[in-house]
Amino acid sequence: MKEWMNWGRILAVSVSFVAAGCARQVSDAGRGQGGGSESDAQGGGGEGGATLGAMDCPVDCSLIDTPPCLVSVCDAETKRCAVVPRPAGTSCEDGLFCTVGDSCQGGVCVGGGPNPCGIEAAPCSVVTCHEATASCDEGPALDGVPCVSSDPCTVSATCKGGACNGAPKSCHFAPVPDDCHVAVCNPATGGCEPVPGNEGVACENGGDPCLTGKTCAAGICQGGGPKDCTGAADDCNEGVCDAATGACVGTPRGAGLSCTEVADECNTGMCDVSGVCQRVPTPGVACASAKNDCNEGVCDAAGACVGAPVNEGGACEDGNACTVGETCSAGSCTGGKAEGYVVYLHETFADNTAGWTLEGEWQIGPAKASPGNASHGSEDPDTDRTSTADNGIAGVNIGGYAAESVHPPVYLVSPAIDTSGTGSLWLSFYRWLNSDYAPYMTNTIDVFDGSTWVSVWNSGGPPALKDAAWTLMTYDLTAYRNPALRVRFGFEVGNGGVFTVSGWNLDDVTIANAVCEVADPPAPEPAPTSATD
Repeated sequence: MKEWMNWGRILAVSVSFVAAGCARQVSDAGRGQGGGSESDAQGGGGEGGATLGAMDCPVDCSLIDTPPCLVSVCDAETKRCAVVPRPAGTSCEDGLFCTVGDSCQGGVCVGGGPNPCGIEAAPCSVVTCHEATASCDEGPALDGVPCVSSDPCTVSATCKGGACNGAPKSCHFAPVPDDCHVAVCNPATGGCEPVPGNEGVACENGGDPCLTGKTCAAGICQGGGPKDCTGAADDCNEGVCDAATGACVGTPRGAGLSCTEVADECNTGMCDVSGVCQRVPTPGVACASAKNDCNEGVCDAAGACVGAPVNEGGACEDGNACTVGETCSAGSCTGGKAEGYVVYLHETFADNTAGWTLEGEWQIGPAKASPGNASHGSEDPDTDRTSTADNGIAGVNIGGYAAESVHPPVYLVSPAIDTSGTGSLWLSFYRWLNSDYAPYMTNTIDVFDGSTWVSVWNSGGPPALKDAAWTLMTYDLTAYRNPALRVRFGFEVGNGGVFTVSGWNLDDVTIANAVCEVADPPAPEPAPTSATD
């Protein structure tokens, strides 16, 4: 900047002396990029080539002496000489030994890169230039400066004490052909290449696939003993090793050999040509699975054990603890009668002659499947549980869906039943119930104990109920015996947003002194003449 100020004073005097009409600016037409163009001012003829006729200045502006990065040109508009910066990048000399490639920037000569004095620095060395002595010397680079090692198998190298050091290149993840090769770095190329390795280490990949216990030796997986393939053997096949894959496979032993895989009480096994054990029926042979009090078990031609009726009219046991006196009839044990079995109520819902109270959507009628729109659980059944022609059940909107609007409990209520006395008392029934859980939907069973309704069961919270078949349910009512006992089945919606569900379906409701399955239960005890809640 001082250089520019001094030259400015000199120029002011020179310009005044040479031509009193010179100004300090040139028109845009006379300027080049960066504030001025020496060639424009001189008309392409060098510093001494300007002509008065071309520029119309009274003097040759190029004769005016300027600093290295400034030039005097003629302003065509003002017809006066103006000093402007030479174009940026014009070569110049800043006068310093330790800079090279100096160039003009904004009218000032700016030093370029450092002068290496022709010395090519080695890795981890730097060349330092000394202005005072106009000389250079070479010294170590700072520790930690990244460098490129001459060894291509060295990576992440940095300078330390003037030497380029790094870590060995890892080839851990480089592919190798088998267990007996490892990947190492090739110092000639810097690439990872497989070489024999893992000497003496157990191997599987390579060598004979039907040998086990192999180890690596000179890059080859070898040694060991034959693979045990007994696990692939059976009555019809010998276990052998597949030489191509090393897998144990079964090879057929031959057709006609005996095998046990499919043999049972009515069949033997025989191997076919493909090594499959085929079932061979043994008709007429006695078998145990169909044998009972009324039948002998005999194998048929299809290899099934079937019953051959025996003991016609003889005593038998039907497995029902509630019956006695059963006899054999055409292979079936039938005719048993209940002994000591007291029934107070037995309802098949063929109709409502018994006088059940129906609230809300509760109905008694034929079973009917719902239309398949349930969003949760199963649909209503299309048949009842009782083996009678009426197909009657009790349920909530039979063949449809429970109402989804919020409402208080609605009940199916039994008639009053005289259960006075002592001993056990049981409620049993078959249920097909699909319901949301509380608080959205709640299902209940209550018993009237002579003075108030008592809860026996409540469906409660999650999970929801999803019956897909008639299910036997039993509850002990012994503690509630009274002359006017009643039971009721309830249903309510407590919150909106409930699932679309088929709801309650009921059949074969029984109140008795035991839970028994009998084809012809005894008649219920007579109902009391009056009852109150």
